Amino acid sequence: MKTAVITGGTRGIGAGLVRDFLKCGWNVAYSGMSEQSIEKSLPELQGTFREDCYTAFKCDVINEHDLNGLWEGAVNKFGRVDIWVNNAGTAYEQVPFHRIEPCVFSKIIDTNVKGLMLATHVAYNRMLLQGFGAIYNMEGLGSDGRRIFGMTPYGTSKRAVRYFTDAFAREVKDGPVIVGTISPGMVLTDLILDPLRKEPANRKEIIRIYNILANEAETVTPFLVNRMIANRKNGAKISFLNPWKVTRRFLLAPFSKRDVVSKYL
Repeated sequence: MKTAVITGGTRGIGAGLVRDFLKCGWNVAYSGMSEQSIEKSLPELQGTFREDCYTAFKCDVINEHDLNGLWEGAVNKFGRVDIWVNNAGTAYEQVPFHRIEPCVFSKIIDTNVKGLMLATHVAYNRMLLQGFGAIYNMEGLGSDGRRIFGMTPYGTSKRAVRYFTDAFAREVKDGPVIVGTISPGMVLTDLILDPLRKEPANRKEIIRIYNILANEAETVTPFLVNRMIANRKNGAKISFLNPWKVTRRFLLAPFSKRDVVSKYL
């Protein structure tokens, strides 16, 4: 049986990836930042999936020792790692850069860039030893160069993720381990919902855009998991919300009553 490792797998998109790999019959090892976050994630799996098919570890991705422990824990339990997904990340509320404390934007860069690079380094070198594997890095707002007011550190980190992954994929293109990215598009997680709950002045317009473009995690993660399992191409970019889908949704918006936001507010 094949095995996936998901960093940041206790909630949101990461938790959806965990569930959908399990639904596909895979073993899954995932990580959370604290024992508390792991404990909160377990009830969603217990009773639905066999408990010998999943395991969770406390792991801070900026800590090499933790990452080594995540790999070794997965291999000790399941014997191999076929897919490693660097999903763990952090963000901050939408605030102009000059008003953010340096410790806050430093943490965003440390986790989203340095942690992702360190995790890729750990996973890739161990996959080389086993002779196979695939690593996927999570893209996000800013990966394609779009700039959103108040999201400068986060967007910068995700732009860096795309450059790093593209560059590294080129370096390893002739090897047994493939590297790529996954892009979920706009997903209704606390990252984008929390600012709305604070009643911003442009709340109505934000809700309109979210109802056009946003999706719930359970809509997005099955697509991403199935594409990762099927992919054999190095440098692949697996995107849920491609430009064609975006254009189609805006064209159909005047005729649609789609509402995916209100139940979360």
